[in-house]
Amino acid sequence: MSVTQAQAWAIFEGEKLGQPEAEAAQVQMTDEEMEEYTAFASEWEMKLAQIGVEAQNEGVTIWQAHPNTEEALGLIPQHDWTADHYWSLISIFKGSKFEKLHLSAIFRVPNAELLLGMVQP
Repeated sequence: MSVTQAQAWAIFEGEKLGQPEAEAAQVQMTDEEMEEYTAFASEWEMKLAQIGVEAQNEGVTIWQAHPNTEEALGLIPQHDWTADHYWSLISIFKGSKFEKLHLSAIFRVPNAELLLGMVQP
């Protein structure tokens, strides 16, 4: 039997989200199926890495374009921030290619599902 892209994706996504069913599915694969799965998974891993690098580069570029924001916010303890402070932080990312990814990182929101959605076939 052959592993389809949809089947491989379900296993890959499950693996990345820590679902034990993904590991169980891999254990049951034949050598041929595992090779097919690995080929799909390698492609998606590469895309995830590319997004990571591109998002990091974009984030650095955004921060470099707004040095006063970082400096001003750095002078204020976060527990004293007002809505205006938060707005000045998030507004610099508005309209960026990886806006949601940047904001999830800033607010420490788990973004695994967001990342996977960006590479899903």
